[in-house]
Amino acid sequence: MYARLAVLLAAGCLMQANAGPRPFFDHPVTIPGTLQMHWFDQGGQGVAYHDSDPGNPSKEARTDEGVDFGRDGGDIYLGWLAPDEWASYTLNVADHAAYRIDARVAAEKPGGHFNLEFSTLDGRPITSAKISVPATGGWTTWQLAGTSATLPKGPLRMRFVHLSGETTYNVDRIRFCRYDPLDVNHDGVIDARDRREHEARRTKSKAPGATAALAPADESDLVDALGGEEQFRGKWKLVWSDEFETDGPPDPEKWRYELGYKIRNNELQHYTKGANAFVEDGHLVLEARREPSKTRDGRTADYTSTSMSPRTSWTYGRIEVRAKVPTGRGMWPAIWMLADRIRETGWPQCGEIDIMENVGYDPHAIHASVHTKKYNHVINTQQTSRLELPAPWETFHVYAIEWYPDRIDFFIDRTKYMTFANEGSGDDAWPFDNPHTLKLNIAVGGAWGAVRGVDDSIFPQRMTIDYVRVYDAVSK
Repeated sequence: MYARLAVLLAAGCLMQANAGPRPFFDHPVTIPGTLQMHWFDQGGQGVAYHDSDPGNPSKEARTDEGVDFGRDGGDIYLGWLAPDEWASYTLNVADHAAYRIDARVAAEKPGGHFNLEFSTLDGRPITSAKISVPATGGWTTWQLAGTSATLPKGPLRMRFVHLSGETTYNVDRIRFCRYDPLDVNHDGVIDARDRREHEARRTKSKAPGATAALAPADESDLVDALGGEEQFRGKWKLVWSDEFETDGPPDPEKWRYELGYKIRNNELQHYTKGANAFVEDGHLVLEARREPSKTRDGRTADYTSTSMSPRTSWTYGRIEVRAKVPTGRGMWPAIWMLADRIRETGWPQCGEIDIMENVGYDPHAIHASVHTKKYNHVINTQQTSRLELPAPWETFHVYAIEWYPDRIDFFIDRTKYMTFANEGSGDDAWPFDNPHTLKLNIAVGGAWGAVRGVDDSIFPQRMTIDYVRVYDAVSK
């Protein structure tokens, strides 16, 4: 199947194995670092790679091998992929640590996926990480798609495996950076600016009466493409926010609650009116508890939780929430948006934007999705992406979308890891020219959350929210 792929891995080395594939450079690629895709191992078809239609049509690299490459200026990319084709790379990891993994990708349509499968040199599995490829706007329009993985120190082998069926894409290179909460810029270097901004966020003032304007330290979380504070201020203006500065109940002028039991997805919690939500130490806390609760229709729920929304809705803009998620089997926290017209059209025709979802049995994975009449999980056509984070229940991250008439971009901190494009075919595919309301909730169990059951020993569990901010574009 025709597909073009290009992947960048930050500096790397390939470690000599006693048997099987041999490193391209006859020594391992060092991690952290960057790896070019044509650095795959030596050994030939079935040993160092599998190409179902070998031919190297563009003759751009490794012309003695059957793996297909193309060129975009000075960059060589791996491409023309078919399902289950793979290439092997030998690495030498400097330290046992969590690593951010960013692949430079290009695709005309969303839906492409590949696995990075890590093992010892003798083939014992270590871990794997999946990267979803967004639509970037063209075959040589590049952007980063990321994931994370904890890797042991020493030599190991990484196998790149193309998973897609009909969806094609290109990968140019893959970069590995040591994950560190201090690395605000996610460039693998802890410098004075990183430390200053990290400390400013950690100790930022929550005094009553403080303005809702952004502090420069928080703006550092925004995407690399914005280029910095001045570019951000020139692109977005703050139109609504809650910084949660006053302990006690959430501001009733800003927030309302969704009430009920088993409202959707066969979830187990009873959503209460404020009993499970409060502001504490400058943060909004949503708390899921294991406790009996009488519902309005006389039933008894075993769990209570909160689902809450701002008393306003938006069409387009940047919506961001800085949060830590709960964890444990049975947890299903979400930051999402639902169209106001749901009573008129029903779901999924109305439209749904999932900014952040996480399920406790797969605790490191953060998911972004959209649901429409044409693209939704009921008919297995939903458009979704996944990014793994080291312990997102311990560390705050900014979960955000930038919503335009022609696309929705999804971010975690500075990483854009999904784009859903308006294909121009009408409301069935793009119902996102209508107002949507933001929702914050912790579900317990349900069709997805309870896939591996609910662990009653984990309760209570909290989703802790530092702020919620909504921006409008300065120039529409």
